[in-house]
Amino acid sequence: MITLFRIIRLWQLKTKWSLAAWQFIDKQALEFIKNPEEMEKKVLPYLAELVHKTSQQSGR
Repeated sequence: MITLFRIIRLWQLKTKWSLAAWQFIDKQALEFIKNPEEMEKKVLPYLAELVHKTSQQSGR
């Protein structure tokens, strides 16, 4: 009986964390849809740095 209880509790926790993750993703997506310029300002420097590093490595 204890094992069955543990299985049910693990399933509940897995569901809880899964829903929390999807809720966070949904919140971030809505923020991105409302303010794409702000998100672009946050992401663009990192993207430029990544492209710069990649082009340097392939040029060797």
